Amino acid sequence: MSPEPDHHLAQQLRALRREYLADSRQRVDELRRLLTRVSAGERAALPDLRQAFHRLAGSGGSYGFPAVSARSRDGERLAAGLSGADAAFQPADLESLRDCIEDIAAAFAEALNALDAESLS
Repeated sequence: MSPEPDHHLAQQLRALRREYLADSRQRVDELRRLLTRVSAGERAALPDLRQAFHRLAGSGGSYGFPAVSARSRDGERLAAGLSGADAAFQPADLESLRDCIEDIAAAFAEALNALDAESLS
């Protein structure tokens, strides 16, 4: 197999990864909006937050961003654990979810920087 098809495939994959990362701000904003609703006592938003984390856990891994996937799985587990709780959310619970979201934002930023550096080389 000649190197040309491999190079073309690598370029296509890089373009797909870049397209995925281009939407990362909207994905993080969605998590933040859902957390705001949960923080305001809207328990019905918790399954939506868990699902949003779940989607990112899967797509992050599929696109080759393991840090996004790992932190999203953490957020999904936290949200799932809170789903069964009858008591009000504790500030520490909400802070843990917020930390996951900010870690996901940082992982997206790092992935974009790495992809940019890869493109330059």
